[in-house]
Amino acid sequence: YINEKNVALINQTLESLTEYCQGPCHENQNCIATHESNGIDIITALILNDINPLGKKRMDLVLELKNNASKLLLAIMESRHDSENAERILYNMRPKELVEVIKKAYQQGEVEFEDGENGEDLAASPRNVGHNIYILAHQLARHNKELQNMLKPGGQIDGDEALEFYAKHTAQIEIVRSDRTMEQIVFPVPSICEFLTKESKLRIYYTTERDEQGSKINDFFMRSEDLFNEMNWQKKLRAQHILYWCSRNMSFWSSISFNLAVLMNLLVAFFYPFKGIKGGTLEPHLSGLLWTAMLISLAIVIALPKPHGIRALIASTILRLIFSVGLQPTLFLLGAFNVCNKIIFLMSFVGNCGI
Repeated sequence: YINEKNVALINQTLESLTEYCQGPCHENQNCIATHESNGIDIITALILNDINPLGKKRMDLVLELKNNASKLLLAIMESRHDSENAERILYNMRPKELVEVIKKAYQQGEVEFEDGENGEDLAASPRNVGHNIYILAHQLARHNKELQNMLKPGGQIDGDEALEFYAKHTAQIEIVRSDRTMEQIVFPVPSICEFLTKESKLRIYYTTERDEQGSKINDFFMRSEDLFNEMNWQKKLRAQHILYWCSRNMSFWSSISFNLAVLMNLLVAFFYPFKGIKGGTLEPHLSGLLWTAMLISLAIVIALPKPHGIRALIASTILRLIFSVGLQPTLFLLGAFNVCNKIIFLMSFVGNCGI
């Protein structure tokens, strides 16, 4: 019988057993998994069952209990290349019940979010607890095909949103331990990571130091604070729709500015001092051909907005301007457009930097 008076003691016991297994220590893991007291079944029951009447009064304590229980089961399976402990956990656990617990925790987190309670950052928030149980299920699914199929988004109609969310926010890396064995580490990806910009990802990927073994880890963590601040700012930026729209297309504005600068310099280099080309100097059949090319490009862009079609439309429009109003006015128009584009680029740069 679990109540408010003894739940703290049970949590402390679960945390102590988790530390007892971590390291990892295979002997300690086996000790808990195979103990005659059937402790594994008790821990599994804490995750799968509703803990009443405590759950009706203090759901936060129940969530903390389930969170610690899932961590203990993960610790019992940590760094093991056999399936013995996983099969022992699965022995009295029905996969459908485990998946239902995951969905229920997610739905409870959704209710809190709609009510305006910002509990996602808490370790024992419903969504985070559900995520820990999802990772537990993910690890157990390697040894159970039924559970593996149930965790696939789309396999079950009801509760797909929960499975899709957790699958999207779960990642894994491979590490090489001191005994040269490779181990897969599965971990939750915080929701705030969605706000990391593509430019920052590429910058980190290409500039992180990789000269020595292990150097990239130190270099990455030296940048982690700046990345975290950037993600927080990007999250706030979503409330400012115009600035956000400009900021998320920063590389696009930069590309336009560069291409316009190259084009104007080429026009100046080839046609200076601009005496050869004047407005209205093109022969009628060539002028008609240029109009046709421009209209066809416009139709293609409207029907199939692809980059090549847009480039063809821009090229034909610029040529049409050159032969209609002259090269100098066209250069002035391109220059004015480039200045406006530069202003938008500066807005996007300031928006991304959070200045």
